[in-house]
Amino acid sequence: MSEQIVIKNGAIFIADSHENENRENFWYFLRALKNGEIKTPQLFLMGDMFDFLAGECEFFVKFYERYVRTIDELGEKMEIYYFEGNHDFNLASLFKNIKIYPIGVQPARFVSECGQSVFIAHGDIFLPFVSKYALRFLRVKFFLKTMNFFDKFLNFRLSKRILNKLKRKILDYKIPNFKNLAEAKMRRYNAFYKADVVIEGHYHQGEQYVLGKQKYINVPSFACEQSYFVVKYDQNIKFARKSVKV
Repeated sequence: MSEQIVIKNGAIFIADSHENENRENFWYFLRALKNGEIKTPQLFLMGDMFDFLAGECEFFVKFYERYVRTIDELGEKMEIYYFEGNHDFNLASLFKNIKIYPIGVQPARFVSECGQSVFIAHGDIFLPFVSKYALRFLRVKFFLKTMNFFDKFLNFRLSKRILNKLKRKILDYKIPNFKNLAEAKMRRYNAFYKADVVIEGHYHQGEQYVLGKQKYINVPSFACEQSYFVVKYDQNIKFARKSVKV
């Protein structure tokens, strides 16, 4: 059995920053980490950190080059775990100093300092069959390389159109009765795994629920709230919200 990674006190969980040229809060967060204004032994990037990034797409790799370089530099002095989302995937070729978790290996199991079993995923798992394999197809390297070839021939007009469309996407929303969705997700987790705690991004809700003896944690959307969760231990693992809003 592979060694289980322990979630350390002070670990940061940040999700769904959906960064683009009009939204640079994640960039300022990374700079604050680099210059020591924000300190953490572990950084969990919970997916959809960019409006779109795939290793095969030249336009977006160049567009987010400073982010990729800074994250990799941070990976030399802290543990960084990147859970690919539905907007950022096939990232292994871009980073050498951080651990990448593609959708196929999510959820990933960690343990708390208290010995609790913690499962972590971006959140877009347990989908209906058609949705699941449609999203998997979009991650196929041959498809992305083919699209990149035509995109490059067209002077990256396809990528620029995608970026402009995603800039208009509404990210700040509330899901009615989100606790019911969380309970349904926990039932799916319980069918396959023995989890004490589940941590996801994806839903942009920033909610925490105690469900029987289990906990469900949804990390807030950094794009909307400029906040993230910091791990604090007492007898159990807890998640404190930290805001960088001015």
